[in-house]
Amino acid sequence: MKKHILLIDDEVDFAQTMAMRLQLRGYEVAVAHDGVEALERVKDDPDLILLDVMIPGMNGHEICKKIREDKATKNIPIIMLTAKNMSSDKIEGLQIGADDYINKSADMEELFARIEALLRRSGLFEEMSGDRSSLIEELKRILHGKLVEVLFQPVFRLRPREIFAYEVLVRGPKGSKFESPEKLFQSALSCGMFFDLEMIYRRKALEKIGRTIDKKLFIFNCSPYIIESGKFDEITALYDNPAQIILEITERAEIKDFQMFCKTVRAVSAKGFKISVDDVGSGYSSLDSLAEIGPDYAKINIALLHDIDSNVKKQNLVKTILSFCQQNKIIAIAEGIETEKELGTLMDLGVKAGQGFFLGRPAPYFLE
Repeated sequence: MKKHILLIDDEVDFAQTMAMRLQLRGYEVAVAHDGVEALERVKDDPDLILLDVMIPGMNGHEICKKIREDKATKNIPIIMLTAKNMSSDKIEGLQIGADDYINKSADMEELFARIEALLRRSGLFEEMSGDRSSLIEELKRILHGKLVEVLFQPVFRLRPREIFAYEVLVRGPKGSKFESPEKLFQSALSCGMFFDLEMIYRRKALEKIGRTIDKKLFIFNCSPYIIESGKFDEITALYDNPAQIILEITERAEIKDFQMFCKTVRAVSAKGFKISVDDVGSGYSSLDSLAEIGPDYAKINIALLHDIDSNVKKQNLVKTILSFCQQNKIIAIAEGIETEKELGTLMDLGVKAGQGFFLGRPAPYFLE
């Protein structure tokens, strides 16, 4: 079933263009041009609202507040659109009840990424609302018993082919409602247990790493929620040997304060940790943001690599990314290699590191 988005914006040309782009992405779109029309259309229960801040009469903040005050509409996800970059406006919007904030001039792919992320979280909350208490108890049981499974996926140098790192992955108990890592982490986030989950799986992985292997690098995912939480120091304190650890920044579309985020990442890098970023080549993972973060490694987006052997445009994009990485002393890693043809093409393009099911699947043990 198509998701229904309500776009609230008084600029007719902008609204028409945005509605068309959303429809091309498979969304159903309704448009309102003022506050009165918006509050009437919101009664149709859209899956998400895109709300312009600068609307004459009843402005976006006032509309957002009224939507949140109504029991029938208070849980609808809202992304506020603004032509300004004032942090005070963003803070006010988030305090009133907006779920996210994005500049109108932002890359469209970034907007779509934020929409999709917010819809995923919204869908999870709806699922949990029917029997929330039992799901919370199940999640508590998993965390109390440390029942998460830690897997390791090998990352290879391609010439000569040898493992130089492992990405640490997490799964909930097999067959449970939380087996999916996305559902596990989003549920923990929504229930206030995200930090507990992060600590449990990292400790469990480090115990296994300490017993088994000490000459490889290990990649641990780090979401903006953790880095911006104020508890990031507790996470990094778990690692006795930072030089062995690559912290991979995920979900960059969720970063709230990019400059402060970069400052925190640079401080962690100064302690000896290596830094990686994921999804390079997707819309919200632009090369200028990559330059600001200054990572040691960059994961090329999986979608960009699929069938790259038969897609010249994708090959040209990868060449651009590789050139940028080489100039900035960043090691590019091709993620999601699934066929021999993809691997061969990537090696011909100059990719020096990669991972994927064709090279090695995640496992609870280390490959020799």
